[in-house]
Amino acid sequence: MAKATDKTTDVTTYTLKQALAARVDDHVEIAVEAEDGTRFKIRATSDQLDALTGDLETILEADDADA
Repeated sequence: MAKATDKTTDVTTYTLKQALAARVDDHVEIAVEAEDGTRFKIRATSDQLDALTGDLETILEADDADA
């Protein structure tokens, strides 16, 4: 059996201050600023963003149903 590893141990969590998105050539870039001032960009394809959007919609719809 393959060894299972916890991939969350090497992840840094930031609290979002703001984010802006722009299409650049064949991908989308999301510029992120965290509350502590950390800034970074995320590059994603349309397919990746479609999957993320679907996940976010599911989460928000569940929150609305619970309210």
